[in-house]
Amino acid sequence: MRSVNFSSDNLAVQWQYVKRNLGQLGVLYQFDDFEFQARGVIQRLIQDCVDEEFALQIRAQKYEHAPNRLDERQGGYERNLTTTFGTSRIRIPRVRFNKIKVHYSLFEKYQRRHKKFDRMVLLSMLLGHSVRKQRRFFRAFLGDAVSHTTASRLIKSLEGDLQHFRTKPIQDIYKYLVIDGLWVKVYDGRLKDMVILFVLGVTLDNKKEIIAFKLAKGETEEEVIALLNDLYRRGLEGKNLKLIASDGAKGIRAAINMVYPYAKWQLCYVHKLRNLIKHIRYKQRHRRGMMRQSGIIYDSRTKRQAIKRFEKFCARWQDIEPYAVKCFKDGFLETLHYFEFSEDKNLISSTNHLERDLEEMRRRIKIQGYFKSSRSANLWVYGIISQVGQEEQPEVMPKHITIFREPKYESVQFS
Repeated sequence: MRSVNFSSDNLAVQWQYVKRNLGQLGVLYQFDDFEFQARGVIQRLIQDCVDEEFALQIRAQKYEHAPNRLDERQGGYERNLTTTFGTSRIRIPRVRFNKIKVHYSLFEKYQRRHKKFDRMVLLSMLLGHSVRKQRRFFRAFLGDAVSHTTASRLIKSLEGDLQHFRTKPIQDIYKYLVIDGLWVKVYDGRLKDMVILFVLGVTLDNKKEIIAFKLAKGETEEEVIALLNDLYRRGLEGKNLKLIASDGAKGIRAAINMVYPYAKWQLCYVHKLRNLIKHIRYKQRHRRGMMRQSGIIYDSRTKRQAIKRFEKFCARWQDIEPYAVKCFKDGFLETLHYFEFSEDKNLISSTNHLERDLEEMRRRIKIQGYFKSSRSANLWVYGIISQVGQEEQPEVMPKHITIFREPKYESVQFS
């Protein structure tokens, strides 16, 4: 057997030899032919299931003269059934005397698409595809797609799950909470800005999940109290709650003191640094140095070290940027509570863990431009939350694994 040159220049030529030899062995077919045959097998399988279920329900096979039959056949009609394997043309048999109602396990009456296909369409929209893009994709990939009206109806199908999400009991197993908001545009008679308040919980075993959200008029004390009271009513009494992190919104802080007065409040240091940048007067000359020195403060190992670095920072920049330093001093000690929980300080020092999810939601709802109603906003946000939660779950190995053993061939001449 001669040596084979699999260099990058000769790889395409050798691959043609490989395909030719495998084709002669009957191992390799054209993929289009294989796909066409596979869809034919699926269509025949569905047709066989339909015929078998029909025969079982009328208690007679085709052309069988059974004395205990419940009805007779009278032709049939064809219909399309779209699954994740493509669109199949199925012939549905009819009964002559309508003595019984025939039901099929594969689909319901008037159903033209499998539920899994509908879930895939819904998933594509939640991932950020417009209706036009998802139609183009599924039509090219599976030969069928859904209309804009059907897509809206699929979104509305989440209402039951959303109601369950909002009313299900919550276990009191959270030691930290993170609260933040995402501003969106909602058309409610007129186009206006509204905020979606989110609460992310960190359990005793450090698992993170969004446990509640609320579409609100603003980050006001009244709105946040309503959200936190709902959590309390559903079971989150705060027996294990140690700290709640948020930005510097006064309404959020006041609401926390009202509902969970014994939990410490952590001001997000990232928001604090952003506020510092905003108030630097001479940005071109001072921003780089101030941000480098202020960032070192929160890289400290202990709270005492952070305070010492803060004092040096203030002494260095007080006379040069007095207004920025004044804003940085305001509430600075509230940004250091995470040092008291050294084992979990990366979880609670900022709201970044929640903001990652919010950034993903912002990307996915950007295509909407604005929501046509509050109901639409709630459904879309819940759908994205449920999808983000599934993405963070670890992959589960299948229960049954099929092992294919490699066939034992003699050496094949690649020439």
